[in-house]
Amino acid sequence: MHWHLDVTFKEDANKTIDKRAAENLNIIRKWCISILKMIEIFRPKLSMKKKRFVISMNPAEFLEQVLAF
Repeated sequence: MHWHLDVTFKEDANKTIDKRAAENLNIIRKWCISILKMIEIFRPKLSMKKKRFVISMNPAEFLEQVLAF
């Protein structure tokens, strides 16, 4: 999972000083990865980073599909 967190969200570059905030961000990222794994967008073999990018470009289109999980 660490590899996915680092590649998809660049977690190693995170400079959060507050320990509680860093822990909360980690939990949010893991939650997002679990949702991205379940969603099928366009092609079944689309990478997590590309799925995240596609959703960010048009969030209204994918909002219902993302919130269904």
